[in-house]
Amino acid sequence: MEIKRGDIVRIKRRESYWYNEQGKVASIDKSGTKYNVTVKFEKTNFYGISGTDGGNTTANYAESELELY
Repeated sequence: MEIKRGDIVRIKRRESYWYNEQGKVASIDKSGTKYNVTVKFEKTNFYGISGTDGGNTTANYAESELELY
């Protein structure tokens, strides 16, 4: 499974706010870091609900935590 920029993926990290949600791959870091895939989502996370800021719409994941949608 080769994940590429622009692919739609489903999040499989149970601790993630976006668990089982789908997002679009924004970038892939090839430098060897563990969480090398940046995924962009339509909705914001809980920071946007609490009113502290606009909320986050991106998160980083390892390729093993993603599945192509």
